[in-house]
Amino acid sequence: MQLRHVLGPALLWALVAVVLPAPGQAEPIPDGAFVRTRGAEFVVGDKPFRFVGANIDPLHGDINRPRAAEIIRALPKDGLTVARVWVLGEGLPDASDWSRRFELFRAGPTDFIEDSFILLDQVLAEARQVGVRVILTLSNNWKDYGGAPMYLRWAGLSSEGLGLEEFYRNEKTRAFFRSHLARMLERKNSITGVRYVDDPTIFAWELMDESTVLTSAGQKARTAWIAEMARLIKERDPHHLVSAGLLGYSMRAERAEWIRTHQLPEVDYCDSHLYMQSSEGGISLARMRQFLDDRAQLARYVIGKPLVIGEFGFRTDGEPQYLGLPRGRWFQELLLRLFRDQGAGALVWIYQPYHGRPRDYGIYIDRPDTDDVRAILRRFAEQLQKGFAPPPNPRLSAARKDALLYDPLITLYGTHPVHDSWQRLPGSAMELAIPVGQYLRARFERTGVWDGQPVAHAYGADTGSYVYRFASPPAAPPSGARARPAKAARPVGARAAPAAVEIEARLSSEWPGAVAPADGGSLIAVLLDGQLVAERQVIADDGLGQRERFTVTAPAVLARLATGVHTLTFAVREGPQAHGLCIYGDWTAPEPAPAGEFTPLLIRFLRRK
Repeated sequence: MQLRHVLGPALLWALVAVVLPAPGQAEPIPDGAFVRTRGAEFVVGDKPFRFVGANIDPLHGDINRPRAAEIIRALPKDGLTVARVWVLGEGLPDASDWSRRFELFRAGPTDFIEDSFILLDQVLAEARQVGVRVILTLSNNWKDYGGAPMYLRWAGLSSEGLGLEEFYRNEKTRAFFRSHLARMLERKNSITGVRYVDDPTIFAWELMDESTVLTSAGQKARTAWIAEMARLIKERDPHHLVSAGLLGYSMRAERAEWIRTHQLPEVDYCDSHLYMQSSEGGISLARMRQFLDDRAQLARYVIGKPLVIGEFGFRTDGEPQYLGLPRGRWFQELLLRLFRDQGAGALVWIYQPYHGRPRDYGIYIDRPDTDDVRAILRRFAEQLQKGFAPPPNPRLSAARKDALLYDPLITLYGTHPVHDSWQRLPGSAMELAIPVGQYLRARFERTGVWDGQPVAHAYGADTGSYVYRFASPPAAPPSGARARPAKAARPVGARAAPAAVEIEARLSSEWPGAVAPADGGSLIAVLLDGQLVAERQVIADDGLGQRERFTVTAPAVLARLATGVHTLTFAVREGPQAHGLCIYGDWTAPEPAPAGEFTPLLIRFLRRK
């Protein structure tokens, strides 16, 4: 029986928030007490190990570095037993003195900064004494503190567009990373005298923070890189786990790659970051539970490894509630669902001292602003210490295999239900201009409207469709008169069918940013009232698109279009050429555009002479 159904959400919330005592005094981590995996759970010795932990950053900045020990000591006060720490920082050889003192591990490929490693020694020594295990994140997908973009810069390469994927292929960048990795694996702690590879304080090595690739070639290169670097770790370190460090997923192609990566034998557990307030499709408790269920189903029954939510959080820089619920309730519901799904652990973003102003997801160790959140985490940590075992989620089972447990398509609704402002062209043709963002419905795996420069466009990723609704034009007015809008709700009586209908739009596939691989175009289908009237390959996303014209002459379709209200659909169906669709509209850049090249979506009715 489901605990939620027995107690009810309100009473369950009260029990978690009021009844449970604070965690007890933490104890040092003993020699040899390494975290291992046993199927889909972690163990220390023969005991299961589940955790609530936090992301911390004691190694970067002139506020955090001097208070590194204080940050570590705050964790056991809330019962948090695992910390995730970025052990990275890459800069140029001429980096400033401030950067060398407060954020870098390397100034150029060969200049390692010993003081940063000594501070890491201190962090590990302090963590061991207070019973906190540490996940060491070795590189960054993003440019924060250097990251993969700086590795590429060292190699004389650009990280713009798809260039970031070269990090995984280029031998120079691979060698730069191996050098950093070797320094970690060979290091002996200057405080404790324990080699890193023998230190049970280290929970795992995480290869990268939020690794992200977009193309099949990038996926292949990253897979080889993960396998190579993980094997290198395991050859020199028989004790510690290895995590790939992927961002996570919302689209089906990302999900398939997440599965393949975590099935690698060199990767020891599944990891995903989850920020529901910025996730595709928006936030709701239901969608959050679906996302967690899907990850847990894949981890346990498809991949067979433990699941960690390596970063999660809800904004703390505004009102202490969101969508009518106390903000702590969102933390509570995520953790409850994860552990009901038999997840292994979760790491909140981010524990830190207050820096003089609120941070988006900040949880503060030195002021009471976020004590409501800390209380939730503390009481959940206590539950886990006492063997918290909620009833299993009946949605999850071996029989479901890799079936989706969330809707991968996002639905957005436009502001203009029926377009009917027809204009007469020279001759007998009628033309209807539809702003590309004024669809009836957009339903894609990622979708939205871009109103920035150089050209406004609606975008939809991978598979899905746009649906526009329009009324047939009125009967042709006398020469020189302007057409009146048709009454959508009251179609006019029978009229002659048009001789042909033209649909004109500027189109491309959709990739993040404005750069796509050469083979990244899409096969699209055009439908009128649900009937297929055209299929065409559109160019790979270049941020501008290409004008396409579709001419409809099928008598049955034209007869239906004579009167009434109709739908025009652009669809991208599942398949190897499903790379989304952009429909471009008005030119927004300050420089003039070529005449007639950037217009709204156009429908023309050509009358019989």
